[in-house]
Amino acid sequence: MFHRRHFLKSTAAALAALILPKSLFARNPDHFFFIHTDTLNSWPVADPVAWALENRRQPILERAAEGLDKLTKNDSDRIIRLVVRRCGLNLIELQPEHVIVTHWGQQQADLRHFFKTHRLARQEIAVELRDRKKEAATMQTGDDFLFGDRIAADFPLDRFQSKWANRFTNEADDWQAAPNTSSGFAWDGIEDNRIPWAALKSAWRRAAPGVCLNCDTPTLLVNFGLRPLGMFNRCPNFLSVCSQCRRSYWDETVKDVGAWIERNLDVEVRPAYEMVWGRRVEREAKA
Repeated sequence: MFHRRHFLKSTAAALAALILPKSLFARNPDHFFFIHTDTLNSWPVADPVAWALENRRQPILERAAEGLDKLTKNDSDRIIRLVVRRCGLNLIELQPEHVIVTHWGQQQADLRHFFKTHRLARQEIAVELRDRKKEAATMQTGDDFLFGDRIAADFPLDRFQSKWANRFTNEADDWQAAPNTSSGFAWDGIEDNRIPWAALKSAWRRAAPGVCLNCDTPTLLVNFGLRPLGMFNRCPNFLSVCSQCRRSYWDETVKDVGAWIERNLDVEVRPAYEMVWGRRVEREAKA
């Protein structure tokens, strides 16, 4: 694994190496990619300096063409700096267990799809982000480029998985509140805003699961309902997690929470109340 001490050493080395040696690209053929910051299209190049000079008349390098006309292969550092500054491109260099991304200030591509495609979104991969505008380097790890949010280390995922495995079975604690839930609704005998396991089980049986953008496997719904939005509004609050990469996802596709409840919760486990200004308001019963 890549440790913090190695991070500090690599950062210092990166700062000293921001001026690229002339022989760099010759020593590392077939390990370079350009990625466009807007379209996220990426393509391999054997030699990024030679590619920039050879393609300076192409539309993608149009904004750098005048400057490239004045440069030669001996100006490798100036060429890379010009291209990432003018053309909305990032240069990605792949080394064993190490990725270097050269960008210009805030013109940084969303690298998550690229890292997924090339199997780089792993903790043991060191990622060096070189900002040529500030001439500074930042160190991260490959798993910082996974989709979704990290779930808290103490999130009781095992408990949710155990209940999900028994979603077709009635258990003695099904009418206890599931931990870490916040629904904006209330059930008789259950703490305000908390969701009973029985309701989650119903949703697991009836609602289609989401899909993890990292692992391409089903996610597990761990919260549903409404959350406050400002002083007077509320918005849908649906959260799912992936047990493999331990990332969470907010589902923004649900627009009508009431309709979702009627469609995905059995009648006997639907909430009896909505929480309005911290108080229970009886919901209209629907068949």
